[in-house]
Amino acid sequence: MDEKKTKLEPKGKDTKEEIISKAAEVKDSVSEKGEEVKVKAAGVKDSVSEKSEDVKNKASEAKDTVSGKSKEFRESASERTEEIRTTAEKMVNDVFKTLREKQEDLGKTINDYTAPTTPYLDLIDTPEEFVLIADLPGVEKEALSVDVTIESVTITATFHEGMEGEDINYIKRERGSGEVTRTIKLPAEIKIKEASANFDESILTLKLPKEIAETQKLEIK
Repeated sequence: MDEKKTKLEPKGKDTKEEIISKAAEVKDSVSEKGEEVKVKAAGVKDSVSEKSEDVKNKASEAKDTVSGKSKEFRESASERTEEIRTTAEKMVNDVFKTLREKQEDLGKTINDYTAPTTPYLDLIDTPEEFVLIADLPGVEKEALSVDVTIESVTITATFHEGMEGEDINYIKRERGSGEVTRTIKLPAEIKIKEASANFDESILTLKLPKEIAETQKLEIK
């Protein structure tokens, strides 16, 4: 038994040395792998840096392209606006030129087509009545009518035509002709049957008594 034990000891030593040797080999291998990983990591870092720089360059190029397109669009829009403005001005000038030519052909001015002016008036409030005063130059009494309701007044006036004839040409014509109507709403009800109208020297004056509610004291019993 002792001999076998003695013979086995050298074999055990060889195994230990072998393990130490393999451990050293593994350590060296791990060290080499670590160095290789570091090298690859450095390569990846450089690649990422290059890609990032490439992305930055492309972004800058895209920005320059967009800026250029925006400037080009603004210039195009400005040119288009100027073209539209020029065309519009030409159209307006052509219209006025045509109107002037037509007026010259007819021997008239544009005032020939002016409608009669709406009557100017004042509405005055007094404690007992409303007083309405209207200017109606050029209107005759027979061409004037006034209609009243309890809350409004309607004035209708006809302005006569001016001088007409084959040998008559107007150099300037501003007085209108035809019929005009104006309705004025009153701020309170009036007594229709007591209303009166007077027309003198082209001035119409209406007196419109108010419908005042009566009050009466009640005797308290």
